[in-house]
Amino acid sequence: MLAFVTQSSGEKGQLPVTMVPLAWTPLGVAIGDGWQRVLVDEDNVAGWLDQTFVPEDERAFVAALGELELLRRIGWKDEVPAQLSEEQVLNLADLPEDVVDALDSPLLPITRCAACRRSCVKDEFVWQERQLCAWDWHRSVFGRRGPWRMPSYNRAQFSDAPSAGYVVPALAEEAGAEVLMLLGRVDPELAYDVVSTLLQRLGEGSFITVSTDTGWVLLRERA
Repeated sequence: MLAFVTQSSGEKGQLPVTMVPLAWTPLGVAIGDGWQRVLVDEDNVAGWLDQTFVPEDERAFVAALGELELLRRIGWKDEVPAQLSEEQVLNLADLPEDVVDALDSPLLPITRCAACRRSCVKDEFVWQERQLCAWDWHRSVFGRRGPWRMPSYNRAQFSDAPSAGYVVPALAEEAGAEVLMLLGRVDPELAYDVVSTLLQRLGEGSFITVSTDTGWVLLRERA
């Protein structure tokens, strides 16, 4: 979560704080669209931060609270933006570089990985009707129990090929697969013909074709 305020004090000593979900992905940080508003006791902001962003979390970071006190003195107040941007953040230097890089990106739906509970982008990696993070999806699909096919890859099997937002070659390699071909977003019939021709020439082995947002990826199981 990323917590921010748009005013230095609130009514009856309750400071409104906006909570924004974040997800760390292989492509960088994704900023979620499910924002929530919570009220925090102005006299216990430090305690609330310690409970919400625990030091044991390696990604937790907290800005200096002294700046909030300075803003209270001038009665600073602003509107909650519809989307975050670098221009709207007063203390940009306090944010990690990967979070800053994501500020101007479109907001995305965030969910929890069904396997590890890591925050991830909804519907980006789904396997057997389960929402997964990129790491668990690659392990599930490209592991030994994945849907590997022999060179005789028929059209029905191809139409049931796994789909994902993208394939990360390094994660596929860790799971036991190697990328053989990247193909752009072409007609599925043409993609099948290309894959079938290549598999016939390659001969023995186990293969998987994945449909992604940008095209097709053909991978081979390592011996």
